[in-house]
Amino acid sequence: MTTGTIFAPVARRTALPIWIQRSIHEGAAPPVVAFVLFIAVYLAVNPSLLTRFQLQSAANLVVPLAIAALAQLMIVLIGGIDISIGAVISLCNVVFATSLAGLPGPVALIVAVLVGAACGVFNGLLVAFGGLPAIAVTLASTFIIGAIARTILDRPGGALSETIFNVTSGEALPFLPMAIVWLVIVGVAVWFVLQRTAFGRQIYGVGSNRDAVQAAGINSRLAILGAFVLSGVLASIAAVLLAGSTVTGDPRSGDPYLLTSIAAVALSGASFAGGRGSVLGTIAAAIILGLVGNLLFFAGINSYWQYIINALIIFAVVAIPVLVRIISTRKSLAQGGHHD
Repeated sequence: MTTGTIFAPVARRTALPIWIQRSIHEGAAPPVVAFVLFIAVYLAVNPSLLTRFQLQSAANLVVPLAIAALAQLMIVLIGGIDISIGAVISLCNVVFATSLAGLPGPVALIVAVLVGAACGVFNGLLVAFGGLPAIAVTLASTFIIGAIARTILDRPGGALSETIFNVTSGEALPFLPMAIVWLVIVGVAVWFVLQRTAFGRQIYGVGSNRDAVQAAGINSRLAILGAFVLSGVLASIAAVLLAGSTVTGDPRSGDPYLLTSIAAVALSGASFAGGRGSVLGTIAAAIILGLVGNLLFFAGINSYWQYIINALIIFAVVAIPVLVRIISTRKSLAQGGHHD
């Protein structure tokens, strides 16, 4: 009986799948709980979310943001912030939209992804090998990349077709928007890279303790460069899905995703000092932020309140764990003093 009592807690702790344990450790629990509560409130206010049209519209709205947030997460994990995310999305968006005029869809997609990767290489080289702060480099590159996007296409346009819409944003099956399919594919791929590859462990390691990574004989510069390249690729995928859902290219299409992607990463519980962040939490946070405007609309509230509510949500999710730690610490100190 004693043995069973000793080992029972261990069995309970290991009952959860390892990916859930890791997600909880990386801060996914608060945003996921917030996501469940938010969806419950949303459905109470607007039950039509579960209709085919509403579900597809919501998916097309939030999926590009979720993937853009994952792109931002890559840089936050190494201890930086990417100010150029919006500009990269805009550039890849117009490249994809204009390339379709003379190239097949898959080739245009590859071109857009290569452009996103090239943006990542540019930023990554300056940060990793130039020793410059990520926020400064990406702020400067925002102007360069944005100017290139407006040179390629100075107003909304492009050569997108209904086929592109169906592949990126239509319905794969009834009640299964293609945008959700792409989000699952991208989310699983990013999770696999971060959790199951040496490269992913290096990204977390660089963010948590770069000196220790260097001491272990790992080239932290290549890890930083790789994080920027992966971020650029993810931004390009978000751009393609955005172009497909709107059936147009727009040189300013990525502008709204800069601050919202940072907000989603903050809401996800990631550490801006680096080394801690969750794919699941980031996706959940992005969906919440993406749907807040819709919820306010159906509740009859002015949409300008969206920004205030976004800020309050972020404050709550960031502050609650801190308050819990403070309360727990005070209780421990009080109990320790009582025993003494």
